[in-house]
Amino acid sequence: MSDVELTMIETASGRYVDLTDPRPEAIDLADIAHGLAHICRYGGHARRFYSVAEHAVLVARRLADLGFPAAVQLAGLHHDDAEAYIGDVPRPLKMLLPDFREIERRVTVAIDERLRLPGLDADETCAVKEADDWALFVEARVLMPSRGEGWTNAPAHVDQPPWRLGLAAGFARAAWVRRHLQLVEAHDDDHRKATSV
Repeated sequence: MSDVELTMIETASGRYVDLTDPRPEAIDLADIAHGLAHICRYGGHARRFYSVAEHAVLVARRLADLGFPAAVQLAGLHHDDAEAYIGDVPRPLKMLLPDFREIERRVTVAIDERLRLPGLDADETCAVKEADDWALFVEARVLMPSRGEGWTNAPAHVDQPPWRLGLAAGFARAAWVRRHLQLVEAHDDDHRKATSV
């Protein structure tokens, strides 16, 4: 096997993505949905299976509840897309792997280009990060033995999620795809309205 082959992964659709040089044309929305729906958050240590896809839908819903436009909600839905190709590495480990962060960045750039995801300003990027952190603690309250108590930066109070966490992979995949299609349509509508004025 050549060095290039050693850095490639095969996706559910049969495509190959080179993690050293991810190409936008190798990215596929269905592969992202499939991968995220089959990856368990918290390194697999949650009380029940809880996918990255379901987490992403929760983040997008949080942004919607806070009144952010479709572009920001779309970014929230897609904030962990790279994990479909590189897996979900728990935050404490990710902080110890600077090379991993660069690989994640390259894969994210390829995904953003392929899916033509809208760019965000600094405040919008911060909003996505805050929604991601909110989801982390909501999930921990339901899915982790500690309930998130004593975790760094844990808020004093976190509302319960709007549904029971822990969808089966097929349902999580469908929810993620459905939300993606809704948000793309809403973003296109917002863009048309803004350019027609």
